[in-house]
Amino acid sequence: MNDNLDISNYLNEVHTDWQDSRDAFPNNTYPRDQWPIPFFGNPTKAVVATIGVNPSSGEFASNRNWAAVDCTKTWKLRLKDYFTDRATLPHKWFDTWRAGLKLLGVSYESGTAAHFDVSYRATKAMLRNQTTDRREFRHMVERDVAWLFRLLPLCPKLRRLLVYGPVVRHNGQTESLAGFVRKSAPRHGFKLIHREPFWELWHEDPRQMLVIHEADTPDEKCITCRVVKNLHAHRDELRERIDQGNRAL
Repeated sequence: MNDNLDISNYLNEVHTDWQDSRDAFPNNTYPRDQWPIPFFGNPTKAVVATIGVNPSSGEFASNRNWAAVDCTKTWKLRLKDYFTDRATLPHKWFDTWRAGLKLLGVSYESGTAAHFDVSYRATKAMLRNQTTDRREFRHMVERDVAWLFRLLPLCPKLRRLLVYGPVVRHNGQTESLAGFVRKSAPRHGFKLIHREPFWELWHEDPRQMLVIHEADTPDEKCITCRVVKNLHAHRDELRERIDQGNRAL
């Protein structure tokens, strides 16, 4: 199996899907001039993936050099080299995860970690923007999460999925993003089992087990505190599985 070719073909399909569905969520998609981003970093090298809802619209600010992405080839390179390309620094949103990943001995910059999104579309802020159509947003993530589950089997070294934050429901309230990912997994060909304190899932080969961990400490106020405190508390268990996965490769 050629992992890089598989990812390239996957991105071709994502791009086609994006072109076919660009008008599907008109109330939220922003900015209009954007590229789909199913992941940041190199999925084929990552042992750990952090999971978010969707890319920030701020990713496409004029100073972030997306104007230089003029074809699918440069788009693919921009995604793969996102954390190592010195021309444009990663979005500041990743600072929280970067601090947490350090506790586990992995990083975006080394390629041992990457970031995946449930939806590849940038939109208005899900919760902070009062004009966001939350019902439409929910339809979007329910549709687009299929691409996350199509990506996971293409990541041979991946062992951990770290998830933080909420996602909206149809009624405008919120639920755990980790819970949403877990509930969506069986509909996309994954099996799931709860082994305290984690959830484990796999697609076809149970030897390629992925562990979903919700990196949250609800009693803390700042986002970085919530993520880092949780990962610090579970670092030994998380690192053990990461080390086991590395030895098996």
